[in-house]
Amino acid sequence: MRKIYFFTMLTAMLFVVTGVMAQKKAKFQTANLKGIWQLCHYVSEVPDVAGTLKPSNTFKVLSDDGRIVNFTIIPGQSAIITGYGTYKQTTSHSYKESIEKNIHLPMLDNKDNVLEFEIEDDDVLHLKYFIAKDLNGNELNTWFYETWKRVEMPAVFPEDVVR
Repeated sequence: MRKIYFFTMLTAMLFVVTGVMAQKKAKFQTANLKGIWQLCHYVSEVPDVAGTLKPSNTFKVLSDDGRIVNFTIIPGQSAIITGYGTYKQTTSHSYKESIEKNIHLPMLDNKDNVLEFEIEDDDVLHLKYFIAKDLNGNELNTWFYETWKRVEMPAVFPEDVVR
């Protein structure tokens, strides 16, 4: 009888410890990263004032299957893919891009790059990432900051769009 009591208590303790350890695992909130994002720049006529967020001709597509594609539209010509690979959110405020090919930042080819992010109002994505060396191996040790705006579908087709 004592053996049954001992094993019952041992099993109960094992479940308690396992439950406590499972709660200690870092769970994070999945962010709404997927979508089409347009690179933007803050433009101001006044020094020391961030100014207005203005769109550029560069886009980032974060698909729901974990693929990433960056492309740039060349006005009056065509569009080019500037980079592609996969991405995966790793914490509440960071995700990892595994870059297969990038013509803008070729030093990232076949490398993982961790980006810290903050999403503002579900439509502005602030990114921060670190690049240690340039393409020639020279020390950069620099943080880069980017601001992206989510591309949304309007309710109706705009009349002023030239097709």
